Amino acid sequence: MAVFRIAFASETLFRTVNLNVIVPVETYGRTDVKKPEKFKTLYLLHGFGGSQDDWMDYSNLRAISEKYNLAIVLPSGENSFYENMNSIAGRYSDFTGKEIVDFTRRMFPLSERREDTYIGGLSMGGFGALRLGSLYHETFGKLFTLSGAFIIDNISGQKAGYSDSIADYDYYVRTFGNLDCLKDSEKDPMYCVKKAVLQKNMPEVYQAVGTEDFLIEENRMMKKYLEKEGVKVTYHEAEGIHDWSFWNKYLPEAVEWLLK
Repeated sequence: MAVFRIAFASETLFRTVNLNVIVPVETYGRTDVKKPEKFKTLYLLHGFGGSQDDWMDYSNLRAISEKYNLAIVLPSGENSFYENMNSIAGRYSDFTGKEIVDFTRRMFPLSERREDTYIGGLSMGGFGALRLGSLYHETFGKLFTLSGAFIIDNISGQKAGYSDSIADYDYYVRTFGNLDCLKDSEKDPMYCVKKAVLQKNMPEVYQAVGTEDFLIEENRMMKKYLEKEGVKVTYHEAEGIHDWSFWNKYLPEAVEWLLK
């Protein structure tokens, strides 16, 4: 297995950014393990307050990569919700959904087929995975979201002085722009899903959330919306909160689902 920690100049963010990539090109001490010429690839997104190192530090990601011959790309989305902000140096949607995919495909032996390319994430990254997976539906064949932070309905139309358990009004305006214009825009995962459905190219979705998670109702709402739009959804609720114990339980199941 090869683990790459990369710094490269991003055109969409106008600066040098960090990126982790796992490619199971060899299995130490085993010459009988057959490896593909081009690897299926998961673009895996971290949550709010996290970084490209979170999944490496808190999960058994390397073993999963090796077990399934799955390349895994770990970008840093900072606290952007993987959105394009109103800044020339803050195009995180373009960065995550397009630039990173193009860059890693040039640099590593990754399959370019849609059916071999996936996106997933937890919390803020779960929001990003659903939105980017539907927005860039020609790239991603399947997606998963764990404890997705589907907060658009909560913050839409809010005014100065608003705050919640995640952030405050000023942060949301910096990240999403005018909150009065948030619904039914490309910043809204539901809007992106609807567009992908209309184009008959919406990826299948795996969704999991803990029953004691503070985002449980937002996830139930999203499940109902996806089903209403005719999206194929595999949904799981189980005992758990918004933490790594839950995400480590469901990451292997989500990966197995991707590769079915």
